[in-house]
Amino acid sequence: MAKIKCPYCGHENILGSDACEKCLHSFTQKDIPQPTKEKLQKKIMTERVADFISKVPPILVSPETSLQEVIDKMHAFPMKGCVLVCGSNKKLLGILSLRDILLKVAGIVKDLSKHPVKNIMTPNPECLDKDAPLAYALHKMSIGKFRHVPVLDNGIPIGVVSTRDIIEYLYTGSKNPSK
Repeated sequence: MAKIKCPYCGHENILGSDACEKCLHSFTQKDIPQPTKEKLQKKIMTERVADFISKVPPILVSPETSLQEVIDKMHAFPMKGCVLVCGSNKKLLGILSLRDILLKVAGIVKDLSKHPVKNIMTPNPECLDKDAPLAYALHKMSIGKFRHVPVLDNGIPIGVVSTRDIIEYLYTGSKNPSK
């Protein structure tokens, strides 16, 4: 039978045990990734996503906002790659990215002023809490193939962490882009 040695007391335990039979020390914490001494890895695992969102607040629109108005707002802030769709209570309902507009609207919708954003937004997008580590954002973006993930504070959008923000940080080492 396969055994695992307790790193704390040296007792041989059955492989797959959650805790040492002798000292009762938990083995589950061994599965949680811990940063090494490498500076970049430590930063990725300890920096908060709130530190990577733009100083410029996100573009917030209502579900009834026309696509034309959304495009105009995005044109006014070219560094913003998405808009967040919120209800009257400021709770996030959806997200609409520039890519969504290109793939779902361009060449298909004739009169943009007559189509509300709710018809093409991605409802109930994946989000991150402002205190989540940067590693969570990278993982979520990688698994879901997202370029933008809304950042919430008590359920209210305060920003968006984007691949651009993270790449800029990794390249320059400076947080909180001024976009």
